[in-house]
Amino acid sequence: MGELIETLERFKKDYIDPPIMTTKVEKDNSWLHNQLWKAGFLGEGMKKLNLDTKRYACTRQEFVNWIKWDWTNKRRWLEEEYDCDNFAFSFKARTDRKIGINCVGLVIDYSGGHAYNVVAFSDEAPKLYEPQADKWVTLGQGKSSTEMYVLKSGYIII
Repeated sequence: MGELIETLERFKKDYIDPPIMTTKVEKDNSWLHNQLWKAGFLGEGMKKLNLDTKRYACTRQEFVNWIKWDWTNKRRWLEEEYDCDNFAFSFKARTDRKIGINCVGLVIDYSGGHAYNVVAFSDEAPKLYEPQADKWVTLGQGKSSTEMYVLKSGYIII
């Protein structure tokens, strides 16, 4: 019964607008590139693939409010069916679709063997975001001795 209620809640959230108002600030790709570079997320082995030319960012607090409403982290993890890349793709797509913010990138981190997101804000430096756990992570952070958020080889699709 609990799974049915959870599924209905996700369905409802997918088809109604979030109760979050965001102040969208228009930016461009040079601003985004500089933000990601200064934060240490781009380098020789990390490449950025642009999907848009106009960028829309919001404040970090507005984005935190969005995360509280979003349900991506509630999905069930299934190896090779719905795993890290699916969580990161879904979170990026939902953010674009539901609140019109396209400064969320999909990080394919070959060096860390993981996929997650990066978010650029209108009022702060960009942050790394783990959509499976609804938490902010730091560059080099990992589980026990395995680093997952390395950003030495891979792509940021944004």
